Amino acid sequence: DSRFVNTRKRESNFVVSVVSVTPGPPPSKRRRSPVLLLLLLAPLLAGSGCMTVVEPGELGADERLLEQAAARRDMGIAYLSNGRTAMALRELRFANETDPMDPVAWLWLGEGYRRRGHLDKALECMVKSLALDPGYHAAHLNLSGFYIQLERYEESITHSDVLIEDAFFAQPWLPYSNKGWAQLQLGRMEEARENLELALEFHRKYWPASLNLGILEVQEGRRVVALDHFESVLRRSVKGRPNSETNFRMAQLYVSMGKRAKATEHFEASVESDPEGDWADQSRNYLKVLR
Repeated sequence: DSRFVNTRKRESNFVVSVVSVTPGPPPSKRRRSPVLLLLLLAPLLAGSGCMTVVEPGELGADERLLEQAAARRDMGIAYLSNGRTAMALRELRFANETDPMDPVAWLWLGEGYRRRGHLDKALECMVKSLALDPGYHAAHLNLSGFYIQLERYEESITHSDVLIEDAFFAQPWLPYSNKGWAQLQLGRMEEARENLELALEFHRKYWPASLNLGILEVQEGRRVVALDHFESVLRRSVKGRPNSETNFRMAQLYVSMGKRAKATEHFEASVESDPEGDWADQSRNYLKVLR
């Protein structure tokens, strides 16, 4: 029923490295600091009989500046992980201007701009990051997600495929899920289902793939199968916006199946889990009719 098709944009259907549904610690530095490099190289340079170390005070001005840039870059990444985008941009701009050859600073500066809605700047920074380091996994993952946001699905798939084909990428369920969602937007249902199922094969508890499979099955008219996928998401004890969306979509299905009480239950759960969110707003509109 076309009344139950939601067209709002959402981010829970794709993932990037910082804006992740399973947030972890900030990424480690991609380049070693000048001091650490010198400490590691010293045994090779000095031979087997002794080791020479460099004291911080012996670093030149350029090396000290690069050290400062790296420290502030990592501070910016930490701010991003904690949702403090304004502070993150301040630190990342300093790092980027001080060391414009650092792909890490370019990538996370781009992510900061993306969060602020400066999409052109964000894309420019992320592309620059990958130009400096074509093998940078986080840049490919972020671009695969960002191109979905920009509705440039084929380009998203290209970056997902880079990670899928790279045996050294340790979290293949992430690009499989992004690829499946992009294919779903392109109407390539069987390919989308295959990749979303592969995401779950690699990580059975990865709920974004289950949520996206549920959405796919709704579009295919398989309501009972869709409900199973949505129930799987709720069993993962997701909170906030994803929980609100999942309950909303389940409630829509129950409305279409004529199960008024179940629909009301899930619309109410949608409101409760994220009262200020847009899924809650839509749930309230349905509840006015159902009550």
